[in-house]
Amino acid sequence: MWLFIAAAFLANGQGRSLYRVTTITPKAGMTSAFEDSWKSHVVKFHNGSDKREVYEVMSGPEDGSYVIVQGPLSYASMDTTLPNAREHGLDMEKTFSSLIDPARGNMLVRWSDTLSYKSDVQAQLFLLSITVVKDGQLADYMAELRKAVLLYTKLNSPFSFNTMVKQQAGSSPTIITIRNLKDGYKELDSDYFHLAPDWFKTAYVKEYGQADWDKRVRLMTDDVVSRTQHFEKLRADLSSK
Repeated sequence: MWLFIAAAFLANGQGRSLYRVTTITPKAGMTSAFEDSWKSHVVKFHNGSDKREVYEVMSGPEDGSYVIVQGPLSYASMDTTLPNAREHGLDMEKTFSSLIDPARGNMLVRWSDTLSYKSDVQAQLFLLSITVVKDGQLADYMAELRKAVLLYTKLNSPFSFNTMVKQQAGSSPTIITIRNLKDGYKELDSDYFHLAPDWFKTAYVKEYGQADWDKRVRLMTDDVVSRTQHFEKLRADLSSK
């Protein structure tokens, strides 16, 4: 199961582009109790320097789960143990651990500036695309994403997205593209931005040539193991102040 963040804390300091992501699923009938206990936990531990952003999954198999994001971080900062770490762990056990499924997802992702476009656009809703690339093809896939970003920039595309790369992915290199739906779900209507159906292909072929387009199509299909999508919503009421 894959659940990912949507564009959190993009005011990265130097060397800070990592995000620790935890996925939590409340037990049946425990959603309200979890939210209340989580709010109490945030007030105690996460309204200072150790902040959290929370997103609710709105579609797909994990609909109703929560994605909790810590960051931005650097690897060096991960060596530091907070002085209240023990109290933090005990509070988690007492307040909401019994309200959630024991299986939870934890991962580390890196925000890629060069693979993101209009990354500072603020949104409440997000469309996440999670792509697992064939082992050994990540560099080619990322190079193709970069070409697309350069083209979007030249065209002043109305879209906005952030790209994350899963760390320590082993033989399953994973790219997470987070589309920032600033105007809501209606951005996904085919006529919302009044673009021609094949506008991107036409611009791409003009910029890079037909041969590169054919290579892109092969890369986006033959070199992909899986691609899934789901919506997420920012839960400001559950996030740090």
